[in-house]
Amino acid sequence: MNDAKVQIGVNKLGHHVQSSQNRLLIKGGKVVNDDGIQEADVYVEGGVIKQVGTGLLTPGGVRVIDAAGMLIMPGGIDPHTHMQMPFMGTHSADDFYTGTRAALAGGTTMIIDFVACPRGDSLMDWYNKYRAWADEKVCCDYGLHVIVPQWGDKTANEMATLVKEKGINSFKCFMAYRNVFLLEDDEMLNVFQACRKLGAVAQVHAENGKIIERKAEQLVADGIRGPEGHSYSRPEAMEIEATTRALAIADEANCPLYVVHVMSAEAGEAISKARRRGQVCYGEPIAAGLACDNSSYQHTCWRHAAGHVLSPPLRDPSTKERLWRMLATGELTCTGTDHCVFKADQKALGKDDFRRIPNGVNGVEDRMSVLWEKGVETGILDPCQFVAATSTNAAKVFNLYPQKGRIAVGSDADIVVWNAKETRTISAKTHHQNVDFNIFEGMVCHGIAEFVISGGRLVVDERQLKVTQGAGRFVPMPAFPPYVYNRLEKREAAKSAGTVAVARDAYDGPVIDLKAEQERQKAAAKEQPGAAGGGGGPEAAAENVFHRPPTRGGGRHMQESSFSLSGAQFDDTKPARSGIRTHQPPGGASSGSLW
Repeated sequence: MNDAKVQIGVNKLGHHVQSSQNRLLIKGGKVVNDDGIQEADVYVEGGVIKQVGTGLLTPGGVRVIDAAGMLIMPGGIDPHTHMQMPFMGTHSADDFYTGTRAALAGGTTMIIDFVACPRGDSLMDWYNKYRAWADEKVCCDYGLHVIVPQWGDKTANEMATLVKEKGINSFKCFMAYRNVFLLEDDEMLNVFQACRKLGAVAQVHAENGKIIERKAEQLVADGIRGPEGHSYSRPEAMEIEATTRALAIADEANCPLYVVHVMSAEAGEAISKARRRGQVCYGEPIAAGLACDNSSYQHTCWRHAAGHVLSPPLRDPSTKERLWRMLATGELTCTGTDHCVFKADQKALGKDDFRRIPNGVNGVEDRMSVLWEKGVETGILDPCQFVAATSTNAAKVFNLYPQKGRIAVGSDADIVVWNAKETRTISAKTHHQNVDFNIFEGMVCHGIAEFVISGGRLVVDERQLKVTQGAGRFVPMPAFPPYVYNRLEKREAAKSAGTVAVARDAYDGPVIDLKAEQERQKAAAKEQPGAAGGGGGPEAAAENVFHRPPTRGGGRHMQESSFSLSGAQFDDTKPARSGIRTHQPPGGASSGSLW
């Protein structure tokens, strides 16, 4: 807490006591929301936006922030992080303090982390554990998703409690990591059906984990043990197949589906096609997949290659452009980071076997700048689309809107004053993330968070970070987000309308008595000559079952056969014919017209 420059008192109820720093006037900038841009000032008091417009009347003693020439945008929402997550026998290096501190430095004012519950444990116990970890450390607001590692009555009951009482509205299923997180298709269907009933959003890590496991075993057997093996073992086809399968299962359950970290363009296309069919589903590309590619796995420095290991892995260079185009057209919805960092000595657990390299890369601090540089500066996105992709859409999907994700009266004062003209160079030497490597190392980005306001508190002041540990709060995410469920319920009604019983007369004919038929066949077999006990063998039994005369007259009844197990044919008693006259031999007659 040595860098905590702005201290805000907390009363016994846990509410932040208002100070002069809680009254802020942002003047001279352009307000950017997902649906438009306007020149306006913004007045903040008590953690909430009180006024938006020009010529605002404000009380004395207000801190004025000069935003001339800059953009006033909703703070970023990163919907996919893993702070201090237990994984592969260690923990991710960023905890809820260092991780949220880094997020604020880059203009992100809320994260949604994942409760990683081990198989066999209680979802509720791990939810409480994550709350205890986070509440005392977070510098910005946060929410939680919950990973479902198994299915059963206890899981179903705990999911209901988490939704109804604990502010959880999303649950994640894994299709990879067998014996740790992987769910079978029927288990996933159960989770999706439970989400649909509870008004939650189902999430999925889409990779065919069983095939990946087999491929990894073969690669190691063939002597490939470096980080490149991670990429080889998880081909794009395994992500495409799993994404398509998850979409089909979610469609069957009529459950909204959010596909995390879409790394494959073809997987993105599968989501896009499902959306065009009317399915309620969303795709989340991440900063790493939009800015990096799989060439890093061929780097001769082991640390560099291992530093890019995440799942699904980075893809070929052409993938980035295709993902960007889908993000620009709305086929993909949100951007996250899957921020889950491990230091060099932790990555080194897999120095002799790529399967033991902890999966994860950085991004929570750099996402906003990287997406501005690669998206807005290149003309792929406009500033409104940028706001949608980095903040508003996530707020809508997870039912935080318009509390979050918007500059409007009554919304939370989570604001970034964005200097789009200035640049910064990303480096592990200067970033605030608790890791010794940065996958965006050396990237020069336009777009700097000049000022950041989190919950009404000025936490970045002219690029200087001033945070307070524990100043953030847990934000409950209510069930049945309208952005998701309004359309889903209409779609469900339309599907149900086409699924009706056909009115018809009841069948009143005979029904075979299978038991009696089996007894009859046994009795008939015993009566055949040559069989044990006076009956016949298999041939006799077969002949006794099918009673019909031999086929006659050259016409063939396709359901019958003149074949006999004895080899006899129906025309064995007829004399052989010396020849057959035909008017049209093969190839046609030797003379005359074909017609």
